[in-house]
Amino acid sequence: MHAPAQIIPISPTASSLTHHAVNISELKAQVNLIQYVMRDVMKSGEHYGTIPGCGDKAVLLKPGAEKLMLTFRLANDVDVETIDLHLGHREYRIKVTLYSPAGQRLGTGVGSCSTMESKYRFRVGPVELTNKPVPKDYWDIRKENPAKAQEIIGGRGFSAKKDDSGNWKIARQGEKVEHDNPADFYNTCLKMAKKRGLVDAVLTSTAASDIFTQDIEEDPDLYGQTENNGGNSAGSTSTTSGTSQGPKPDSSQSSHEAEPVSTSEIIGYLTAKGIRMELSADESEISAFPDFNDTSARQWLKDHGFKWDGKGKCWQYR
Repeated sequence: MHAPAQIIPISPTASSLTHHAVNISELKAQVNLIQYVMRDVMKSGEHYGTIPGCGDKAVLLKPGAEKLMLTFRLANDVDVETIDLHLGHREYRIKVTLYSPAGQRLGTGVGSCSTMESKYRFRVGPVELTNKPVPKDYWDIRKENPAKAQEIIGGRGFSAKKDDSGNWKIARQGEKVEHDNPADFYNTCLKMAKKRGLVDAVLTSTAASDIFTQDIEEDPDLYGQTENNGGNSAGSTSTTSGTSQGPKPDSSQSSHEAEPVSTSEIIGYLTAKGIRMELSADESEISAFPDFNDTSARQWLKDHGFKWDGKGKCWQYR
């Protein structure tokens, strides 16, 4: 016959979650500090931003995560896992653990990046001429209504090019082809995975997800929305606390007049940065496709006269 089970009383002060809870005043102070840093130190488009088609929620970027780490004097420990895939492709999985100045473990974030992601796996092929002549309507409206003109010749990916006989024909941008050397992007993917893990760790450790988010893919081309380029005035967004964040990045004009710049200088800059571009036959129009997270490139384009084309989802210079 089994002996009756013994019930052992447990002190509520030793095991209750409330025993280890943060003081309410300390919690409020931490939230207020994050909001203060966001308002007075961080800059929209540099430390945080918004993703077209994903509402007004601010997305924390790597520079912003580093600012919060400095604010709270956090230290990080990075664990890297490398997974070799077929045909030379590789995936990096990063685990970032943050510690307080006293050495207390605060939280862990994870991030991954692979050369199989489309922006690292593929490149755009060469332009191919079609046998279709460029319609007269295209030339008539391409200055006044470039979006409509682009539709006339087939939409994004098409342009006007001269053939060997000097006749203007509609040209098609080549299909995506795979990069022949995935190793060219090993370092880029490693850094991207670390960035994703770091931002995740900062959000987890500082409980700032109600102010920022991160679990949104960085590439705006994955969404069926366009960036605002003057159609509506750029209003200010707000966090759950009502803190003004200012206008959305890239939706307003630069704070100063565009600097004069030559076509060769633009092409040189885009080439040096590795930014995909499309150039019209007469070199009067340049379309640039910078990465969403490359805030310095987008700012340079704005400062030098480029404007966001929501239809083509690119920055255009005319």
